[in-house]
Amino acid sequence: MLPDEQKGCRRNTRGTKDQLLIDKMVLKNCRRRHTNLNMAWIDYKKAYDMVPHSWILESVTLVGIADNIKRLLKNSMDNWKTELNAYGTMLGEVNIRRGIFQGDSLSPLLFIIAIIPLTRMLRQYNTGYQLGDGHSKINHLLFLDDLKLYGRNDREIESLVHTVRIFSEDIGMQFGIEKCATIKLQRGKVKHTEGIVLPNAQVIREVNEDDYKYLGVLETDQIKHDEMKDKVKTEYLRWIRRVLQSKLNGGNTIGAINTWAVSLVRYTAGIINWRKDELEAMDRKTRKMMTIYNSLHPRADMDRLYIPRKYGGRGLISIQESIYMEEQSLSRYIDVSEEELLAATRRENILNDWNGEDNKQLKHRLRQSTKKNG
Repeated sequence: MLPDEQKGCRRNTRGTKDQLLIDKMVLKNCRRRHTNLNMAWIDYKKAYDMVPHSWILESVTLVGIADNIKRLLKNSMDNWKTELNAYGTMLGEVNIRRGIFQGDSLSPLLFIIAIIPLTRMLRQYNTGYQLGDGHSKINHLLFLDDLKLYGRNDREIESLVHTVRIFSEDIGMQFGIEKCATIKLQRGKVKHTEGIVLPNAQVIREVNEDDYKYLGVLETDQIKHDEMKDKVKTEYLRWIRRVLQSKLNGGNTIGAINTWAVSLVRYTAGIINWRKDELEAMDRKTRKMMTIYNSLHPRADMDRLYIPRKYGGRGLISIQESIYMEEQSLSRYIDVSEEELLAATRRENILNDWNGEDNKQLKHRLRQSTKKNG
């Protein structure tokens, strides 16, 4: 890591949640202040398959990786080969000189290191959306190959896009132009644009009514809360049904629901504005489906269903409790964060308010559960 980056690094970052919280804050800030904002979503064509090995080795040198690690990477990449076979006959051997593997733990780190120079270049520009008088500017969010750019006007966003394009072409990567998009907000309202024209005559189109999915969340000029809720509910119930149809035993059924279904909804906590009645309805639907598939007796004690197994319960995680706990955790995380943009999310108050009287029973049950676990 470079010295000036060490000063600003954060511990226990939330990964995509950091990006989504900041993005949500920028969109809310623009609407609240009725300011101008241009945005562009950049997608790379086969990002993992395109990054050259020569640039990866150059990047690890730039960030100061130890020489023995560099030698290990170089020797490993030199031996990346594949054989071409037809009907049992080997036609030849092909050396792989670009691209990294998908599915292992090292490849994402190598890709991040290869992209670090891009984010450093963008940070040096005195452009981007300003959150308010005296506050910092933001001109991009980057998570692996998901890049979103912010500018105050057409000139700034075009400059940022062309900077990214030049860097990408220099290291041998290309835009997936069909998945790139742009949008223009004037005084907080969407204004039609012809898109951004690239030197090769390709055009980054204006985002259409189908919205754009950034890190799994639908958005245009704002996050599409209603559409996302419908998608999450549908996917959640699909996973519940698949688990209940699998004929697992009781403990494994609950574990699978918590792992596959509940975690899907928990990811949206703090990003999607869930209402209490919507979460309660999802919990009721879960219990109803468990009863239909003979995983829950119609007269079973509801409280016991959510008590941890080590205390005699069944250990199902309530959707409502899951969202509440995640948002409380995010709130504490933001409160202690030294990152200026995350501090801005606190000023914009983008997390749901769970301090109302209607959540007294929920918080009491959580306190009791915490005491037992302690």
